Amino acid sequence: MDEKETDPLINLDQLIRLYCYPEWQELLREKNTQVTVGKGQAIFTTGQKADRMYMVHRGCVKIVADLGKGKERITRLAGNGEVLGHRGIGDEPIYSASAIALTPTVVNVIPMRLFLSTLKANSLFCYHFLLYFTGEMRLLDQHLRDMMNMDVAQRVVKVLLVCRDTFGMDKEDPRKLAHTLARKDIANMSGTTYESVVRTLAALNQQGLIELVGKEVRLRKAKALEKLVKA
Repeated sequence: MDEKETDPLINLDQLIRLYCYPEWQELLREKNTQVTVGKGQAIFTTGQKADRMYMVHRGCVKIVADLGKGKERITRLAGNGEVLGHRGIGDEPIYSASAIALTPTVVNVIPMRLFLSTLKANSLFCYHFLLYFTGEMRLLDQHLRDMMNMDVAQRVVKVLLVCRDTFGMDKEDPRKLAHTLARKDIANMSGTTYESVVRTLAALNQQGLIELVGKEVRLRKAKALEKLVKA
C-alpha cells in the first residue's frame, strides 16, 4: 500500500480499508458484531474494563469525562465511522470516560485483543492510527484552549461548528445541522450556563447568523460564524 498523509478527521473505517492487509480486514469483518444503543444509553462507562473497541456505524455519540464531585464535561463528539474506546488501551485497560448515545445509534464492536493484534500485524495501520490518535488529542487540546480564551458567544458558536464537522448537515436541508445538541449539552461543552446558551442562540438568530427551527439550528452564514470564532 502507498503511504499517504493522514487527515486528522479521517475515521477508523477509512484507516482499516486503507492500511490493513486484506486478510486482516476480512478477520475484523468476521469478528465484528453490531449493537444498537438507544438514545441516552451508555455504550460504555468510566472505569469499566476496556475489553472492546467500538466504531460508530450510524448515529451520534458524546464522550463524557467524570470530573469528580458529581461534575461531568463533554470532551468530544463522535459520528459515523469514528472510533470509541481507544483511550482505554494500555497496561490497565479501563475506559477513562463514558460514551453516551445522543440518538438511536448502531455501533460496531471489535474485541480489544483482536484490535491490538491488528495493530501489531499491520505496521502502516498502526502508524496511521497513531497519527489519528495524536491528531484527535491536538483537536481536544485546541478545544480546551478555546474554551478558556473565547467569550460565551464564541464558545457556543464553536460547539455548533463542532456539531457540523462531526455529524454533518441534514441531507434534505443542507443548512441545518444533522444533529443539534440539546441546550444543556451545548452549555456543558462550552463551559457556560443553560440560560447563557439560550440568550446567545437568540442573539445569533436575531443577527441572521443562524436560524432556530424548534430545537434545531440552521447555519445561515457559516463563513461569518467561522470568522467569529477566529476573532
